[in-house]
Amino acid sequence: MRRVLLTAHKFFPQHRAGTEVLTLKIAQTLQSRGSIVKVVAANPPDLDARRKFDTPPPVAEQVSDYEYEGLSVHIVEEALRLQEYDFTFEYYHPHMKRHFLGLIDDFKPDVVLIVHAQNLSAAIIEACRERNIPVLLYATDFWFVCPIVQLTRPDGEVCRGPGPGAVKCLTCYTPKLFAPQEEFNQALTKKYDFIGKTLDILPSPLKSLGRDSLYAVYNASKWPGAAQATVSRPQVLKDLANKLDRILVPTGLMRDIFVENGIDSKLIELVHYGIDTSKLNQYQKKSPSQSLRIGYIGTFYEHKGVDLLIEAFLSLPDSERKKASLKLYGDMTQFPQYSERLKKMVAAAGLKGADVHFLGTFPNDQLGQILTDIDVLVVPSRWYENTPLVMQSALATKTPLIVTDLGGMSELVKHGENGLLFKLNDWRSLAAQILALLGDPGLLAKLTGNIKEERTVAEMVDDIESLFENVLQARKSPA
Repeated sequence: MRRVLLTAHKFFPQHRAGTEVLTLKIAQTLQSRGSIVKVVAANPPDLDARRKFDTPPPVAEQVSDYEYEGLSVHIVEEALRLQEYDFTFEYYHPHMKRHFLGLIDDFKPDVVLIVHAQNLSAAIIEACRERNIPVLLYATDFWFVCPIVQLTRPDGEVCRGPGPGAVKCLTCYTPKLFAPQEEFNQALTKKYDFIGKTLDILPSPLKSLGRDSLYAVYNASKWPGAAQATVSRPQVLKDLANKLDRILVPTGLMRDIFVENGIDSKLIELVHYGIDTSKLNQYQKKSPSQSLRIGYIGTFYEHKGVDLLIEAFLSLPDSERKKASLKLYGDMTQFPQYSERLKKMVAAAGLKGADVHFLGTFPNDQLGQILTDIDVLVVPSRWYENTPLVMQSALATKTPLIVTDLGGMSELVKHGENGLLFKLNDWRSLAAQILALLGDPGLLAKLTGNIKEERTVAEMVDDIESLFENVLQARKSPA
């Protein structure tokens, strides 16, 4: 009976995105086949937690253990993750390594599968090597190459990696390590009450000057450490990645980018994602509708490009827009500023008949039912994305896709066959694809008819278990 330890950067029930779903399905399938499985993850706040080194760890338990849908789950809470936090802990966390060594000694896994290392850090690879435990990575994003995982520059340009001396990360990632001035001001006043009171009695211009000066000193004091950590990151992660027994990637794009950034190609295996089709195949017939129902399902955040979709929809000629509706599913509280921006876009357009609906979230097992009321799903991401599980879920319900012509998305969607592609960051190009569907009633049926059966979780786990066996046998071999 094989004992398998899986890791993720976050997990249910507090977190419910694609990586968490993938981890859950792999773990449940392995367990149903007789393996003893434990999931290890962190529990960071949904908002960016990378600046938390300035904040004392919360008074809370360092770890928690519970059962979720029949799985044993171990969570590293913020009190441990942020203990004595240093910039380098983002990618190599010594306290996390010590904790993970204890987990290995307690659980005694035969193999470790890292579905995501963020928040735990790649130090867990070193822990596995020290205990001589086979360890594989099933990468779901580009965290081993890009600290913001999206390989997207501040100007929206897509990126292929840090570059020599990590110079690209110094101008992209390093500034994100510092708290915004408003957050800094609040923390300063809270921690040093006398400074806040002193500044408050000054005239407004002097108060602003004082706060600006203190913020500049703060940034100057932090910059050397932040820069050094940024520059060191690529080499540390490349070395640790090359200590893995295997690296599983879902797309050719990810394989190519990993190799370009120094990861050993001999370790890499192409293993496409699989999804649970049992609750989707029954929803392949659409509910009746007189309009083209355009949908989005996912996170409301800048890199997801939801604003591009809204801009494209609102730009349609009145006569065409009245033939369509836009249904947006996602949590509007997770990134409230961006969500508010989206609502203001719709309100500012002031277009009567602009049928735009913000519909919130829904339980994952209702996805099939939701997709019966969507004729075409749009994934307007500004980054490579690999293969979002929602895309595979849409195809399983015979729902054509409109996606950005980029990365793993365009590996799954073939223009004019099972969906349509539009140019990166180009809402006009997206609008043109919507108009193509509105102008040709037969196009949607053609795209739907070309959609093939989707790969299942069982098929994906077959491949994963085969690699487990290969690695375990290789460890036994005298060679």
